[in-house]
Amino acid sequence: MILLPGFVQWDSTNLEEKFSINIRKGPEFASDLPVTLKNLKNFILSNTIPANRLLEISGENKYSEIVKEQLELAKNDLGSHTYYLNEKKTNIIIGRYMPPPIIAEIVNCTEKSNEQILKKAKHYINSGADIIDIGCVSNKPNPERIKEIIKLIRSKHDVLISIDSMVPEEINAAADENIDLILSLDLGNYEEMLNLPKNIPIVILPTNVKDAYFPKDPETRIKNLFKLTKRLLNNGFKKLIADPLLETPISPGICNSLEAYFLYKKKVIENKYEPFELPMFFGISNVVELMDIDSIGINGLLASIAVELDIGILFTVEHSAKLMGGVRELKECVKLNYIAKHNKTPPINQGISILKAKGKTSQELPPINQANVILADKTIQDYIPDTNGYFRIYTDNYSKKIFVHFYSYDDKLLQTFIGENAEALSKKIIQNDLTKNIYHLNYLGRELKKAEICLFFGKPYIQDE
Repeated sequence: MILLPGFVQWDSTNLEEKFSINIRKGPEFASDLPVTLKNLKNFILSNTIPANRLLEISGENKYSEIVKEQLELAKNDLGSHTYYLNEKKTNIIIGRYMPPPIIAEIVNCTEKSNEQILKKAKHYINSGADIIDIGCVSNKPNPERIKEIIKLIRSKHDVLISIDSMVPEEINAAADENIDLILSLDLGNYEEMLNLPKNIPIVILPTNVKDAYFPKDPETRIKNLFKLTKRLLNNGFKKLIADPLLETPISPGICNSLEAYFLYKKKVIENKYEPFELPMFFGISNVVELMDIDSIGINGLLASIAVELDIGILFTVEHSAKLMGGVRELKECVKLNYIAKHNKTPPINQGISILKAKGKTSQELPPINQANVILADKTIQDYIPDTNGYFRIYTDNYSKKIFVHFYSYDDKLLQTFIGENAEALSKKIIQNDLTKNIYHLNYLGRELKKAEICLFFGKPYIQDE
């Protein structure tokens, strides 16, 4: 076999036929050669697609194969610890063996317009969310609006829906509409909820929110969860999910809450508590939302903890601008860690990479002839307006589009361009002969590329004026 550089643009099929030897594309970067050669048995190299891209595809395929295998194991081990979320609608099983599905919450959903709700739901589904959560507003119950929202989402999307409320009226309203999952019951409200349908999955908490009781001690949390589990199982409930409560780092502190998760896993293997083993709930948004740190790394680390602990289900949001794209990040991180767990290796070189801000390869600086160097270390501050007009650039992280408006200097909109690629947009603008000012075109190219990068990162774009 002859390996070509992955950046070669042409199809090698004709060459392959002419010389009667496999001539395929290797990786785009030489540093990926060892990984490519090591994984040759896992995929067939292509005449058109670089090997590193194929490795990514093979990672997705490997994930699907593992899930398929583990699904068969889970089907033969159903019980309070492993079960279908809703076997009439989906084949998603939570519990032992399975990767945790993702609940994505529409925060303050009952106060949003129908258009806003559908836009967010569509974005979450396209990002890989398995369940859309209706986030209710504390101290402002709205049972009728909840019914409307459930019908609204189901009219447009075939997706599981959950409700995040502890108010009996809202929970009952959701149950009337055959909600797929309920968040949450605790020691303070469960007695009012004993008439709920017994086949709806319900998240249970070790708290009594009504009496402002929130235990800190991990032992107490687990004891309360077992107590509530026993009572609800005795009342016929079949699908419960235990939430030991994941908390924010530093204050009140994440380590204490992680200890509760570890303790739960240790306790349920004891004969005394084995009948009360449930899938666990992992509220990732409690951590990601309350840190001014890029979400992708936090999602990756929390996903690795979740997969290692065999967590049943994950909960997240994209409420603030800094979390845009978080659902997709979390989904990919689950895949990476799930493959690694199956392969009994660290989550690296599994065919799935979630690196964005940094990378695994670098480019060496060539020798520099100092005699030919021109220093460009000073910015020219003088601004000369382009008499043809000016550009306004915007991005939409939901549609992944860049919008460019061209105005005359009396503020009249002359032309609008829409695209997702900076090069395509800049060339189209040049073709339309809107300006020949090279400084303006230079500025436009910079800003369009910034806009494209912001879309890639899910970062808000603000034009530099």
